[in-house]
Amino acid sequence: MNVPGGWKFASIDPVLDIICKSCQNLQGLNMTGWKGLTAEHIKTLIARCPTLSRLDLSSINPESNHTRSATSLLSISHLTQTMGERLTSLVLANNKIAGVPQLITAVATHCPNLQVLDLSNLRTVAHTTALFHVEKLQEGCQKLRVLRITNSQVALSTATLKEQVASPGFPALEELSVAGIAVDGFCSTPVMDDNSVERILKNSHKLKLLDVRGCSRVTDSSLVRVPAWDLEHLFLSGCYVTRLTGSGLELIAQKWSHSLIEVDLAWTTATQSLDLAVTALAEQGAESPLRVLNLCGSSVSLSPVKAVLLRCPLLVSLNLSSCRALPRGMKRLYEGSEVSELRSTFEKKPEADKVEVEAEKEEERDAGAVGTGV
Repeated sequence: MNVPGGWKFASIDPVLDIICKSCQNLQGLNMTGWKGLTAEHIKTLIARCPTLSRLDLSSINPESNHTRSATSLLSISHLTQTMGERLTSLVLANNKIAGVPQLITAVATHCPNLQVLDLSNLRTVAHTTALFHVEKLQEGCQKLRVLRITNSQVALSTATLKEQVASPGFPALEELSVAGIAVDGFCSTPVMDDNSVERILKNSHKLKLLDVRGCSRVTDSSLVRVPAWDLEHLFLSGCYVTRLTGSGLELIAQKWSHSLIEVDLAWTTATQSLDLAVTALAEQGAESPLRVLNLCGSSVSLSPVKAVLLRCPLLVSLNLSSCRALPRGMKRLYEGSEVSELRSTFEKKPEADKVEVEAEKEEERDAGAVGTGV
C-alpha cells in the first residue's frame, strides 16, 4: 500500500497515529510538504511500520535546517541504520540539509537495496557546494536505478585513480539527472564536468535517461563514451557540446538514434553540428522511435526539420519556438495533430519547396538588414 502526499491537516501526530494503526502493510509514504515533521515522527513511523520501504521527505524544510527536523543528519542517519536493507527509495528533494557527505556515507553503509535516491534542489546550510564520494555510494548501493541531483549544491569529491578503477560503478542505473538550472544567474552545478559524468556512469549499461542540461563543462568527450547503447531520453540543452562547432553532436545522435524517444537540443547554437545531429535522428526512417524533439531557441535549419517530420512517424511533439533560421509562421510548439498537419505541408512537394524558398528569402532579408545596420 502507498500513501500519497499533499495532505492538509492541523496536527501531524494524530495523522501519523492513524496511518500506523490502519496501514499495517504500508510500503510507501509520500510526506511532501509536511512542515513541522520532526526526527521523532520519523522514528515512530519506521518503528511502527515494519514493511515501509519507500519514503518521500521532499519540501519538509526548504528554508532552514534544525537538528530536530526530519531531514537533519541525525534523523537520516537513524533512518538508514534502522531501515537498513528494507529501504529502497529515499527522496530528500527541495530541502536545506547539513552534512551531505555524512548522509551519503550512511546511505552507502546501511542501505544495499536502495534503488532511488533523489537529492534534487538541495541547499546546504553553509551555502557552499557539498562534496560526496560517489565511489563509496557505488560500492554500497549496487541496485541503485535512479540518481537525481538536479539543481543541487552537490558535487563529486576527488578520488584517487585507484579508487576510481576499483569502483564497480552503478550497473543497474537507469536514470541520471545532474542538470544545473540557473537561478538568479547562479548555476547550481558549476563543477559537474566530463570526469564527473564518466565516474557516475561507469558500468551503467542499462541507462535509459540522461539529463545534463545546463552543465556547461560537459562535452561530447564524456557523452560519446556513455556505456549504455539503448538510451531513450536525452536532455542536452546548455551543455558545451551544443555550442561548439565541429563537436561530436552528430555521433551522439547516431549512437542512440535507434532508441531515443525524447531529445532536448534547445538553444543549440552550433548550426552545422545541430543540423547533422537532427538529420541523424531521422536516419532510422519508419523504425524511428522518436516522439518528442525540443529545438526551442536553436539555430536549426529547415532541411533537417523537414527530414525529421517526414521520416519519424511517431513524432507527437516538436518545439520550434524562437528558431531564428525557420520561417516566422513555423516558430512555435507543435503537439499531437499539429505535428501531422505540419508534416502534411512537406508531403506536398510544391508547397514544401515554396516554404523552403521563403525561408531562404527571409534569411537573406535578415542578413541584409544586419549588413545595413537596420
